[in-house]
Amino acid sequence: MMLRNYWHIACATSRIDRLPKAVRVLDQDLVLFRDAEGAPRALLDRCCHRGVRLSLGTVAGGRLACGYHGWEYDGAGRCVHIPSLAPEQGIPRGFEVRAFPLREQESYLFVWMGEGEPNPAAPPGIPDFDRFAWQQGVSEFACDAMRLIENNLDWCHPAFTHAGTHPQYFQVKANGFRDYEFETRVTEAGLALFFPPTAAAEDPVPTLPAIKLAFDLPGRVLIRAARPGMDYVVVMHFIPTGAASCRMEWLWSDRAGRGVAWLDEEPRLFTQDRIVESAQGWDGASEVERSVEADMPTLLARRIVALAERGAWEAERSHLPQRRLVHVRS
Repeated sequence: MMLRNYWHIACATSRIDRLPKAVRVLDQDLVLFRDAEGAPRALLDRCCHRGVRLSLGTVAGGRLACGYHGWEYDGAGRCVHIPSLAPEQGIPRGFEVRAFPLREQESYLFVWMGEGEPNPAAPPGIPDFDRFAWQQGVSEFACDAMRLIENNLDWCHPAFTHAGTHPQYFQVKANGFRDYEFETRVTEAGLALFFPPTAAAEDPVPTLPAIKLAFDLPGRVLIRAARPGMDYVVVMHFIPTGAASCRMEWLWSDRAGRGVAWLDEEPRLFTQDRIVESAQGWDGASEVERSVEADMPTLLARRIVALAERGAWEAERSHLPQRRLVHVRS
């Protein structure tokens, strides 16, 4: 799931200080730092001299200095100083490392991993970001990002996976399982599933149904619950870091306000989701994976990502089932 022509989160803004920071996005090792004006910068985490990681160096005067021989780079990736050269010796052309477009927005640093100028020019905004007081954190997972995206679009697992933490668990424990339908729609950015369903396909997706899950390419899942006793919002970005690893950058809130507070401790609910790590290495295709009607949203997400990987999302998304009512028991 290496979707390159998209904005991906490199890290939370608060994680950047006076030291260079190493991050991995997709299959690239990057180094982040702030230049002399305080603007965040992202470079490939390799010195063009001998390939040492620049994140092991230092930042001074807005320049990133390699810790091996002191070669210094500006925010555009150009080598601007080589200590071993005499003053009259100029730095040869081509002494540089790749720089990646970076945008600071809504408590995150977003990096563009594709070729050429970013399109769109800025990352899609986080809905209602300024309306909530957030807790923010990060979790590393030993599984591919798609497994976690599917997990967070899975309507029926909370009653089993999230004992003692999720509202659905408590509802089922108190009232038992019940039969009902939720609705799935293809959207411009991915898909949405929500309850209660609309009356007809012509009706727009409700702005604030009782519960709504949305997946936006390349890896954002937003969960919004708005009913008595269950009013909260969770925004998760899943960033692949390898074929069998990913990072989840998350925001969570249950109250109006402003501001972002960093939380070092992983919430128990996210720890419970680590059950999906046990599925890594199992090939559903060769093992004949079985699915039921409740799996429709996760299977649709797979199709959406497959289109995006082929660069065909915009051209072929109309071929997907635009609306479907899904009968479940949960």
